[in-house]
Amino acid sequence: MPATPSQPVKPVRGRPPVRSREEQMSLLLDAAAQILGSGHFANVTMDAIARAAGISKKTLYQLVASKEQLLSKLVARDLSTLELLLESGIDSAEDLLSELRMYLTLWARLTLSPLALGLYLMAAQGREHAPGIAQIWYQEGAERCLGLLRGLLGKAAGKGLLARQDVEPAIELIDALLISQPLKLFTLGVQQNWSDEQIDQRVDVALVMFGRCFIPH
Repeated sequence: MPATPSQPVKPVRGRPPVRSREEQMSLLLDAAAQILGSGHFANVTMDAIARAAGISKKTLYQLVASKEQLLSKLVARDLSTLELLLESGIDSAEDLLSELRMYLTLWARLTLSPLALGLYLMAAQGREHAPGIAQIWYQEGAERCLGLLRGLLGKAAGKGLLARQDVEPAIELIDALLISQPLKLFTLGVQQNWSDEQIDQRVDVALVMFGRCFIPH
C-alpha cells in the first residue's frame, strides 16, 4: 500500500512567553546602558529605551516611574559589583594594596566606561533642566564610590596599616589621579576613552603614590 503522506505540522499559535518582572527590568537596564554607551544622548528617552528593550511603554512605567529612577537602578547595578570586592579581610599592608588594586581597577573601569561617561555628560549638560540626573551621577555614583573607598581605608586604619588622619588625604590623592583628572580631560574633549591598559597604568601610579605617602615603612 502506498504510504500515507504526512500532514504538515501547523505552528502552534499563542501568546509569546511571559517575562518575569526581573527579566523585564534587566532588559530595560541593558537597553538604557546600550543607548547611553553609544553617545547618542538625545536618544535617551523612555520611548527609545522601551523600543530597544522590546517592551511596551505601559510596561516600562509599571517597572519604573521615571527616567531618573531607571538611571538610578542602572548605577546601582554597576556599584553592586564594587561592593562585593570589599568583603575579604585585611591583615597586612600587602593585603591592603592587593584589595586596593582590585577596587581601584574596577572603579576606574566603571567610571571611565562609555556608559558612565555618557551619564556624566548627561548630568553636566542637564544640570539646570534635569538636576535629578546630576544628583544620580554625583550622590549615587561618585560619592558612593568614594564612600566605599573610605570604608576600605578606614578598616585598614583600624588595624594600624595607615594613620587615621591620613584616610581623607589618601582618598583625595587617589581620586585626583584616577578619576578627576581623566574626567577633566573628557570634559575638555582632550581624550574620549581609556583602554584597560591606560587605566591599569593610572592604578599603578596611584598605588605607588599611596604607598609612599601613607603606608609606614
